[in-house]
Amino acid sequence: MSLLIIRCPLKPFAASVTASPSEGQDASCAEQFEWCLLEDEGTQSMTGMDSTESMPYADEALVLLPTIDVRLIEAKVPLANAKKLQQILPNLIEDFVLAGVESIAAQALPPISGNPVLQRTLALMDRAWFAWLNQQLEHLLAPRVRLIPECLLLSLPTEGARPEVAYQRVEQNIIFTQRTGMQLGVSWIEHQAPGSKESELNLPQALTGATLKVISWDWLAAAAQAYLQANSNSRSANFALNLLPASFRRDSKSFGVGGNSGLSALTRLFSSKALKPSDNTSGLTWTDPLVWRQPTHWLRYCAISLVLGFGVYLSWTVLDDWRWSKRLELLAVQNLSPAAIAALNQGKSSDSAPAVLNAFVKQVTLEQRHHGIVVDADFGAMATKLQQFKVAFGAEALQKLDYDGYAITFEFKPGALTVPPSEVLQRARLLGMAVQFLAPNRYRLEPYAGLGSN
Repeated sequence: MSLLIIRCPLKPFAASVTASPSEGQDASCAEQFEWCLLEDEGTQSMTGMDSTESMPYADEALVLLPTIDVRLIEAKVPLANAKKLQQILPNLIEDFVLAGVESIAAQALPPISGNPVLQRTLALMDRAWFAWLNQQLEHLLAPRVRLIPECLLLSLPTEGARPEVAYQRVEQNIIFTQRTGMQLGVSWIEHQAPGSKESELNLPQALTGATLKVISWDWLAAAAQAYLQANSNSRSANFALNLLPASFRRDSKSFGVGGNSGLSALTRLFSSKALKPSDNTSGLTWTDPLVWRQPTHWLRYCAISLVLGFGVYLSWTVLDDWRWSKRLELLAVQNLSPAAIAALNQGKSSDSAPAVLNAFVKQVTLEQRHHGIVVDADFGAMATKLQQFKVAFGAEALQKLDYDGYAITFEFKPGALTVPPSEVLQRARLLGMAVQFLAPNRYRLEPYAGLGSN
């Protein structure tokens, strides 16, 4: 997966911190974005300094904001959603800024595991300059763009170890950058005479003996890859750290900035020399965990909804079956004769509904016989069913049958069956018959396809 590392230009000095770059400054600053393209194997492919519109395509873009242009502070932030948090941030930063809060763009960085829940890191930037940077970065030909403070590429300070300080020369000044915490860092400017050596750099006394790193692509490329690798796990503190606002590219089309710029972006994308036919431009889609994080949440919600829906449906069917059995029992009890009720009370089982229905079916059978009507429980009808069922197992399979005036109990000869009882019951169901298993080789054939019985 190709990686494009970009260094933003320094914010030009202005008499007012709220002043946005003038037209001349805008044109000059737009051409001062330094960039370095790393191929899949992590080797430097190209470097340059140009506008974001002229940069090659990459699967991912890591944009480094000079720490001198962002202030990182720790503050107690109340628990609130993202929308409410943006409303209360101006009140939280009033004690940390000299200018009016209306000229400051403030963001709360992701919480750090192990820290107090209310302790958050806030990033403060000049609002006009930050808006201009967002506008420039929208032209990048990269599916994923991440903006972080440059100080986070330095190693974390540890007790007893020499601190790391990065520096770069800007005209007759040197800008120093130091990382002071997981999401914290500081930067300051010192005036130095041209041609001064590294040993002559004017560092604070507290940083005497610090490891100095000159900001160059050799160091930045390795540090950026190490940063991305260390924060590729969703449990890492800076996994979701990105200073770009949620509205970044929301209204853009095909990595453009709306209007016809989407078409021009596509033209530049396919005409870019950096995009070769052999490039694996789809690697980000399948390997980046950020791409799958929101679909995974929706998939989890869908799975939970399906489980809950199935549970509600199953509960409703169980309840409906119970209500239906109770209704049948009530209707049957209302039509039972006194003799049937007495017989039911003498042999009432724990499962009353089948017993009531069975008693009602037997009562109706007797009444039909008294009127001379042939019913399904007569021996002739039952014997015909048994003969049809016996064909499936052989003519000589049965050795005994017993008819009690309502059902037939029959036995198979020992060794005549080569299938288990479950297969016997399955074949009976396929023939539309109700057969109950009583004992090995012993079964009971019920009339009316088992109406009124379990």
